[in-house]
Amino acid sequence: MSRFFTTLVAVCLSLATLSAGTVAAASSSAEVRTERPRTWKAPHGPVFNDPHRKAGHFTIEQQVVKTIRHTPRRETIRIAVYSFDRMPVANALIDAHKRGVRVQMLLNDHQDTRAMQAVRSEIGTNRDKNSFIYKCKAGCRSTENEFNNLHTKFYSFTQAGQSQDVIAVGSANMMLNAALHQWNDLYFSSGNHTLFRQFVSLFNNMKKDWDKRRPPRHFCGTPLTGTCDDSVDQDTVWAFPKPSGPKSDLVLDMLGRIQCVTPDGAGGVTRTRLALSMHTMRGRRGDYLAEAIRNKYAEGCDFRVSYGLIGYHTKQILGAPTARGRIPLRSTGMDYNTDDDYDLNHDGEDDLILDYYSHQKYFVVQGTYNGVPDTSMVLTGSSNWASLSTANDEIWLTVQGKRVARKYVANFDYQWDHQRNSRDAYTTTYSTFRVARQERQADGTLRTVYDTVRRPVTTVERDPYRKGPYWEND
Repeated sequence: MSRFFTTLVAVCLSLATLSAGTVAAASSSAEVRTERPRTWKAPHGPVFNDPHRKAGHFTIEQQVVKTIRHTPRRETIRIAVYSFDRMPVANALIDAHKRGVRVQMLLNDHQDTRAMQAVRSEIGTNRDKNSFIYKCKAGCRSTENEFNNLHTKFYSFTQAGQSQDVIAVGSANMMLNAALHQWNDLYFSSGNHTLFRQFVSLFNNMKKDWDKRRPPRHFCGTPLTGTCDDSVDQDTVWAFPKPSGPKSDLVLDMLGRIQCVTPDGAGGVTRTRLALSMHTMRGRRGDYLAEAIRNKYAEGCDFRVSYGLIGYHTKQILGAPTARGRIPLRSTGMDYNTDDDYDLNHDGEDDLILDYYSHQKYFVVQGTYNGVPDTSMVLTGSSNWASLSTANDEIWLTVQGKRVARKYVANFDYQWDHQRNSRDAYTTTYSTFRVARQERQADGTLRTVYDTVRRPVTTVERDPYRKGPYWEND
């Protein structure tokens, strides 16, 4: 018995040594280096970046990369985004493919970056294969012309760590510009198999790269009432293109379902709180949406609007006085540099219109919606409230829940309340604005100093600027 036990211990030690050596040798390969413990879970809820803080630049990108790295072999990653230039993301996707993950990417056709080239060298462009990277000609599901684009930003993973059917939707492209200069959001969810399969079906339809507009898609997993209803269903999705006008627009429909003032049962009223963080509103659609927003404020909603860029006429409509005064309005559009700081083309022109601006497209409702008091709902996705947006491939996602609404409002308040993050859109002009900074004095104390910035800080219809390496109409 003793001799058997001694022999058994020796064998076990030998196997342990062999196993350790094998793992040590394999750990130097990309395949094993990217494997992660199955106890890991994908993010849940919104993730935000902060372009004004170095520590906040790559918050969204890091969560995407972690999710890619936790996707095991034989699973599938599907990504559809407008822009992609981040090599850390490209390397994570290449490593995933090398270890047996199916990687499928759809992109718009306005660029061909080093990151795109690297992934293409690894997985090719054949959409009939299990893995591919492909640029749609204009939009994937929209009419092929110079105006339409694949503008969606959604990421899906059949499994990542312990999480299954992971979906991430929001405003974030995988771009250096998105990390350093833009405010962005990306909302993660998992576990809803029906909703996930609906996203897969949408992706598979997109990869056909239609040259004529396809019908919009509307889905919500399994609806609670037989048809998708954003006032009761946890998640609802519209996949554009979905043509719109002053009498038929999803934004107008949503605003029309909002009751601004609700009796509280004690002789008083409760006002519905609304917060809009929008990259851009402009053109004819921007004008009629601005009028609808202003009308909701006039009806009694506590409505705040923050924008990155806005059309000149749209802003005039939005900012017109009401009986309650003017709607609270701030802008995240900031330009701190002189013309030659970003003259990357060496042509005497600044190639970066704004140093910081919101690229988000979210709207938070807290109050009575479609007759349901105490509703907490967030709209997010890729669609700007501008004229060209509804003809693009876009994602419009609504999410129910107090917790998610509070997180989005916290992000909104952080941009709204800090002078370095936004400015009063009424007291600053297109030509100058003052920015506060702290300057340390000789005695060690801090003094607030105001710098005057001599650059336009919002885009108007008669915009003299041209596109450059760090600016895109995205």
